[in-house]
Amino acid sequence: MAAFRLPPRLLLQDAAALRASLLALRGQPVELDASGVAQLSTPCVQVLLAAARSWRADGLTLALAAPSAEMTAVLAHLAVAPGALRSPEA
Repeated sequence: MAAFRLPPRLLLQDAAALRASLLALRGQPVELDASGVAQLSTPCVQVLLAAARSWRADGLTLALAAPSAEMTAVLAHLAVAPGALRSPEA
C-alpha cells in the first residue's frame, strides 16, 4: 500500500496540488496520513471525498490514518464523517 502524508495546510489554493498528487497515486491502494493536518478547507475536503469515490469505483483501498484533531473538527463542522474519506475496503 502506498503511503501519502497529507500536508499541514490544505487550503483553497492547495486543492489543485492535492488533486494532482492523489491522481498520481490512482490505481493502487493508498493510506493517507492525516496526523499533521493543521488547516483544512472545504475545497480540499471535496477533493478528498472525490478521491474516496474514485478509489471505491476502482475497487481499491483508500485509508485515512490518524486524522488530526483539527481535521476531525473541520469534518464535524461540515457534517462529514471521517469514514466518508475512506473506500469501503479500508
